[in-house]
Amino acid sequence: YTEGNKMKEMQATLPQTFYIKPGKFIWSYLGTFLFMLGGCIENSWLSAWLNTQGFDQSHIGQIFAGYGIVVAITSWLSGVCVDVFGPKKVMVTGFIVYLLASVAFLNFALPSHDFSAILVTYMLRGVGYPLVCYSFLVRLTIQLDNHQQGIGTSLFWVVYNLGFTIIGPVVAASLIPALGHINVMWAGMGVALLGVLFMLVLERNEFILKPRTTPVFKELSAGISIMYERPRIGLAVIVKTINGLGTYGFVVVLPLFLLDKHFTLEEWASIWGITFISNQVFNIIFGWMGDKIGFRRTIQIFGSILTGVATLIVYWVPMIWGHNYVAFMLAMCLWGAGLAGFVPMTPLVPMMAPDKKGAANSAVNFGSGLGNFVGPALVSVLAGFGTGVVMYTMAGLYLFSGILVQFLKVPGEK
Repeated sequence: YTEGNKMKEMQATLPQTFYIKPGKFIWSYLGTFLFMLGGCIENSWLSAWLNTQGFDQSHIGQIFAGYGIVVAITSWLSGVCVDVFGPKKVMVTGFIVYLLASVAFLNFALPSHDFSAILVTYMLRGVGYPLVCYSFLVRLTIQLDNHQQGIGTSLFWVVYNLGFTIIGPVVAASLIPALGHINVMWAGMGVALLGVLFMLVLERNEFILKPRTTPVFKELSAGISIMYERPRIGLAVIVKTINGLGTYGFVVVLPLFLLDKHFTLEEWASIWGITFISNQVFNIIFGWMGDKIGFRRTIQIFGSILTGVATLIVYWVPMIWGHNYVAFMLAMCLWGAGLAGFVPMTPLVPMMAPDKKGAANSAVNFGSGLGNFVGPALVSVLAGFGTGVVMYTMAGLYLFSGILVQFLKVPGEK
């Protein structure tokens, strides 16, 4: 009895008209790209810029960890909120909070150089992308035909990362000399607004809310309670958190390590962008592969094992060869490919709880957001022991996730 058989059975229980093909969501895919590009345009340079404004590593770490906590909480809320209120209302709420927090951050907090004001307003900016973009992701897991879940959710991560980690940093780097750091963030808000309009106005697919039989608070708490009521969902959250360790931890630990090996920050920035080009290519490959050979096997081999080994190679290459741009770039591209192996987590987890898809989506989104906090936090705790300890710990956790993935089974699967 296989994952595939179970998917076919679940598919047969719903009317075919319920399903929508990924291509029908073109405006939401484009909106996600634009929102991630504009709404997170500062991600690759804000920490370095704050350092030039007189903030030390500890304070900057606290700002980013605070942002990560808010991202984790709102990521958890997104799944159940879509079930309760529908995706568009959740997106509007997320965008309004993001907009107000951004205006306060840019107009008052940054000019004042007040740490508490910067911390609070930047944390509130973290409400934006989970409620706007993850609401669309949750919608995909609800409305895509099961045999298109892999490719449909892979496309989401492609446009998400295209805006967030590839084109966003390049656009920012090219605009900062002409506009300045603050004005680039204002421009980013305009692009984010355009993305939201695509998702709210041009997206015409119908979303029918299921009638509610339980109170809203109980529905919201289901995103947490499902983790201990169904321990396998709890394990899935741990795997999803480990998935994000490098994405959010590498940007803290590697730049300083590479400066010591005579790399420039420009070289690091270009390699980081190239890494996620590799990641995007393999997102599509592993999304397709997940539909063919099974989600769990894809995650184990290419997510856990490949990423764990590649994390060690990323550390070893500069240690052995020093300043070798091509060798380090290839090591990072291998790591980026491994990271894509975790893409099938998005469709797999809701299938593990077909009767509580909203809660399962909330749980997996919580794991995604938690990586945003745990990655930088792990680095700040272990950095005193040296970069090697940080990298070996991350590699060990990636490999450990492969053991946990073995237990992520859909109902009825032996």
